[in-house]
Amino acid sequence: MKRFAPIAAVLLLCACNAISSLLHDGEVVASVGENKLYSTELAGYIPAGASPEDSARLADSYIEAWTREMRFVELAEKELSNEEKDVTKELEDYKRTLLRYRYEQKYINQRLDTAITAGQVEEYYNSHKEMFRLTAPVVKARFAVIPEKSSHLNALKRLMSDDSSDDMIVSDSLAYVYAARYTDFGGRWTDAASISAELNMDSKTFQSNLHKGFMQNKDAAGNLQLAYISEFVKAGDSAPVEYCSDKIRDIILSNRKQALSAALEQELMKEK
Repeated sequence: MKRFAPIAAVLLLCACNAISSLLHDGEVVASVGENKLYSTELAGYIPAGASPEDSARLADSYIEAWTREMRFVELAEKELSNEEKDVTKELEDYKRTLLRYRYEQKYINQRLDTAITAGQVEEYYNSHKEMFRLTAPVVKARFAVIPEKSSHLNALKRLMSDDSSDDMIVSDSLAYVYAARYTDFGGRWTDAASISAELNMDSKTFQSNLHKGFMQNKDAAGNLQLAYISEFVKAGDSAPVEYCSDKIRDIILSNRKQALSAALEQELMKEK
């Protein structure tokens, strides 16, 4: 292989104009036999706004991959027979497959209804609960770290366990003040492994002791790691609909795409 001016050195000569001058002047930046890689081709591989350092790294990566590919091609051209090098049928098959795929995607995208209501999610969930059996518990929890001897410990526990508060924003704000670290996980269902990890407790121990209320552990610095479990669903039970709503939306969209694809097939079969 013959390499021209090293791409990294060229790109880093001047941060302001080295890239533009290299990537737009049609210069040959690498060659393997009769195959040449031009800077204009390389330009399409470099994202707009990339720093000179990133541009240099990406350019060298592309050149290395291109060189490897061209060497394989050269070797294949040399070692394969004319019959073995005849890829006409494969190219035609690939072209047909690609054209079909592109048209099918265009057909689907033009007709796909991406709006999914909460009611539709709920309906799908109720009809397919067996699909959403949990392999591990999920919980709604609040987690805090606080020095064991803090004068605010009892106040923090009251705030964390106050499910009936009329103003959870205020409660959470005070909890943030009292605790060295505090999170309510956005009020969302969370897998039990995430909470056990916060408590530095192995998952098996955590699950065997899982209950509504406080679970705690102590770290090496003498801080209490507190988790208040407000709700939980055991392994083997159906996951809460909120926990699997994103998955259900994906399933509904996938089903709609499959229905459109089937409709396209039917339309094609009707045509004479």
